[in-house]
Amino acid sequence: MNQQERSRRTREQVLDAAAEEFARHGYADAAVQSVAARTGMTKGALYGHFPSKERLAGALVAVGAQSWARLLAESQLPGTAPLTALRTITVGLAHALREDERLRAAVRLENDGLIAGTGDGGLLGDMCRAIVSVVLRGQDEGEVTSGYRAETIAQLLLSVVLGAQSAAALTRDSSFEPWLERVWELVLAMIRGCRSHG
Repeated sequence: MNQQERSRRTREQVLDAAAEEFARHGYADAAVQSVAARTGMTKGALYGHFPSKERLAGALVAVGAQSWARLLAESQLPGTAPLTALRTITVGLAHALREDERLRAAVRLENDGLIAGTGDGGLLGDMCRAIVSVVLRGQDEGEVTSGYRAETIAQLLLSVVLGAQSAAALTRDSSFEPWLERVWELVLAMIRGCRSHG
């Protein structure tokens, strides 16, 4: 294995360890020393790949943005109806947050920054704007109710997604998939427009 490949693998290992640390503890309480320990590296060696905690967090947010972009692309296939696109985004993002620790860490980092007033919520803002765009298209086509502003519906959908992990843990049903489908049906009943009923 050449030096470049070894460096790439080490970087991936560090990102995995950092995702676990940031997803569990958030930015303020995450420790670079713990990330280094998880990888078997010294703190100094880790800083050779990511020169600061901030840069490490930024790399995770960038990786999370790539995961989000892939999911969004799936919802934008030609001919996809707005409600189908919203389901792909909502259910798909909930699944991704459950399965992809890097994305989960990225969202946690962005959310923590917003709450603390230290971040701009770039990734979460992108998610919200993309959902607003689909909702507006759905309202234009009569698939989504026009009784509420598109921004309000988008914020509801994003709130459902972000809260899905905690809410699912509180239910007695151990299966995430059926629970998520029931939640989507409830949300759908609230946002469906007149034209999509028949």
